[in-house]
Amino acid sequence: MLVKKAAVVSLIPAASLAATSSQTEITIDLQSRYQSVDGFGCSQAFQRAEDIFGKYGLSPKNQSYVLDLMFSRERGAGFTILRNGIGSSNTSTSNLMNSIEPFSPGGPSKPPHYTWDFYNSGQFPLSLEARARGLPYIYADAWSAPGYMKTNQDENWNGYLCGIEGESCPSGDWRQAYANYLVQYVKFYAESGVKVTHLGFLNEPQEVVSYASMGSNGTQAAEFIKILGQTLEREGIDIELTCCDSVGWKEQEDMIPGLQVIGSDGKSAEDYLSIVTGHGYSSAPTFPLSTKRRTWLTEWTDLSGAYTPYTFFADGGAGEGMTWANNVQTAFVNANVSGFVYWIGAENSTTNSGMINLIDDKVIPSKRFWSLASFSKFVRPNAVRVGAVSTNPSVTVINNGSSDASLTINLGKTNRVARTVTPWVTSNDYDLEPMSPINVKGGSFLATVPSRSLTSFVTECG
Repeated sequence: MLVKKAAVVSLIPAASLAATSSQTEITIDLQSRYQSVDGFGCSQAFQRAEDIFGKYGLSPKNQSYVLDLMFSRERGAGFTILRNGIGSSNTSTSNLMNSIEPFSPGGPSKPPHYTWDFYNSGQFPLSLEARARGLPYIYADAWSAPGYMKTNQDENWNGYLCGIEGESCPSGDWRQAYANYLVQYVKFYAESGVKVTHLGFLNEPQEVVSYASMGSNGTQAAEFIKILGQTLEREGIDIELTCCDSVGWKEQEDMIPGLQVIGSDGKSAEDYLSIVTGHGYSSAPTFPLSTKRRTWLTEWTDLSGAYTPYTFFADGGAGEGMTWANNVQTAFVNANVSGFVYWIGAENSTTNSGMINLIDDKVIPSKRFWSLASFSKFVRPNAVRVGAVSTNPSVTVINNGSSDASLTINLGKTNRVARTVTPWVTSNDYDLEPMSPINVKGGSFLATVPSRSLTSFVTECG
């Protein structure tokens, strides 16, 4: 990865580096511009926010430390996207997320009984802390409607929204009531001093699981998007609407045709959307989605491995830092995403589901964290991905090979003159650490990329 100026980013296509000592030349093409970038982030849903605030013994000092690691650009990754869960539970036992309307008002047309605790399963104070450190985007996403709005009368185990195409309930049609519910959540945040910038209403609708979940196909999602979009318009709420957080990239692609059907009003559901969202579990983001909207990878993690904190590369395992550096690079270059959101940022766990491990009063960042930080710290919102051409197609700035790579990097044609460039290296030996600056001569510079590493070259322009 090479960052040039504040607003232009070059993400060089990722591929394995064969062991070689030959000189390779990479030319940055500032005229070939691709997608804009919204950034990188994580979630602290299902009460993981409380882990940060000392639920399991983290001291105030280390609470500040982990918040800085995640959201401060000067002291950490400077993540720009926080994905909050819109709760659907009537209890906060276990790791459940509280609903703002925990019990049915008696029917979809009855006056709602909303409640707001200024806490939101720890996510509201987390949002305040993240915003104070510069976070621009808060993505509020519902895993499910409350159970009383669904065909199975349960927030868990899938079930469908009552009244959506093909699904009816004795209690009536809850589509508008659910839209009102989501809008009220956004209002509670706004009235409390935090603007929600992005709003979603589904999570992995293909999955039947024992936690909050709700089913939908593309046509059903499109039906509700129009109701929610029109409700937001009537309320005068400026927010970016998203859909559909499918369990995999292919599954999200399968939902898109339903979102693009033109209705009798001359509009499709896609017209109401700003961003199409998908996950990487059942199928990775390796191709562009067939949409005219920006796309975000909004959830992905290693769900199987024991916590791997110190390994950037060993054998290519699912939890290693290099694996995630390549996942990010592939998502941006091959799938054309504008945002990449890892599942959990920090949690009290001994698995790889989080990027930062919190045990007792210890904060242990993983190499996965430092890999995402290598992008997020420098690739800021409104940056633009530009082209790069290499004389050796197997060489990238993510060096997957077992040998160091010698590079000549040409910065391309620009009106600004780069005088020096600083390599920031993440590897088994380094956690996003700056190396000695390199002088730029005639618009190019020579560099060595260590084996098994991710290097961000940051230019200083005069």
